[in-house]
Amino acid sequence: MRSLALVMLILIALVGTTVAQDSSWLLRQADLQVASVTGSLPATTFADDAGDPEFGGRSVGRTSGRSPAIPMLMSLALPGAGEAYLGYKRGYLQMALDAGSWVAASHYNGKGEDKKAEYYDFADKHWSLAKLDAAYDANYESRPDIDYDYLYMDGDGLDYFNTVETPLDSYLDLPLWVSAEADRREYYENLGKWDQFVFGWDDYEDPRNFMDTDVVNIRNLQDTRTSANRETYRDMRQASNDYFSKRDRFIYMSVAFRLFSVLQVAYLEGLLFGDGSSDGGEPERLAVAGHEINFFVEPVGYSKGVMGAKVSF
Repeated sequence: MRSLALVMLILIALVGTTVAQDSSWLLRQADLQVASVTGSLPATTFADDAGDPEFGGRSVGRTSGRSPAIPMLMSLALPGAGEAYLGYKRGYLQMALDAGSWVAASHYNGKGEDKKAEYYDFADKHWSLAKLDAAYDANYESRPDIDYDYLYMDGDGLDYFNTVETPLDSYLDLPLWVSAEADRREYYENLGKWDQFVFGWDDYEDPRNFMDTDVVNIRNLQDTRTSANRETYRDMRQASNDYFSKRDRFIYMSVAFRLFSVLQVAYLEGLLFGDGSSDGGEPERLAVAGHEINFFVEPVGYSKGVMGAKVSF
């Protein structure tokens, strides 16, 4: 949000400078009235008056000179571009670093998408909605559409998750159930994340069988022996998420490059504590309709700070 506020201030400054230039004749109405009588304008020009104390000693509405917003906008679009525009070679290194961050982000995004497609395909091959359906229907064996391959699942899910607080008649009553058509991403996430969906994996085995117990304990469903395919699926999904996390870090790095570059240009232009004017002249000041913008940075405690801008009218 602070970056957005800075961009808005820059745009306002550009518009303000333009308005000041285009409407400068309004400040010379008295001169124009004299000219209507004498036939000539007084020798004093608006540019001369701009340095007068009456105008605060600032060059308001100058028709010549470069706006400091130009290199700042360049740096916002491409880190280092503003520095290069001002003649600093470091800008080319910054541009190269930003390009490298986007190349890396694209690389890891591609690997993440490939891995996501891989675990989607794995789930389609090894997880069955029909099997989950059988696990949550106590009367499955009496249904006309019975699948005899899943007859042994008759009510297993109900044994673990049918409670007084959450009564279930079918898998559709599960609090976290969502179809692939309704939300594809959520659907594939749930298959491996939540234990109530473990019954749909093709290698599911009731923990009561290999733990040699008749006690129903939901925590036993987390045993890796319940479904090795679910564990494989989880590992694949985690690998995909790791790639996306790396992608995001490089994107954040690019955003940081932009913020640093904009602030550095502001410093080099004399807008943020710097002496500005790389050519040795008086630095151009960022202004809104002739009113100078003052940037400030204030520490807050030992680990925080506040950055902002002030405009006085």
